[in-house]
Amino acid sequence: MEEQGVIKIHGPLSEKDSDEIIRSLKGVWGILRADVNKESGEARIGYDKNAASFQDFQQAIRDSGYDIKTENQNSPH
Repeated sequence: MEEQGVIKIHGPLSEKDSDEIIRSLKGVWGILRADVNKESGEARIGYDKNAASFQDFQQAIRDSGYDIKTENQNSPH
């Protein structure tokens, strides 16, 4: 069954950044589809939740050298 998620990425993204993020996401076992919107800084993914967790995809982006926004960073303190 396909699970869907959105990962918000810090900073402006170029076409090269977008391609690199997609490449890193596609390297994670269980990815079904990945798309990055440069303007919004969002990566939208579809994945098999039996093969990978949402955190696996977040870590793949971090490992590629990009910072991500997490739920805790978006909530008021």
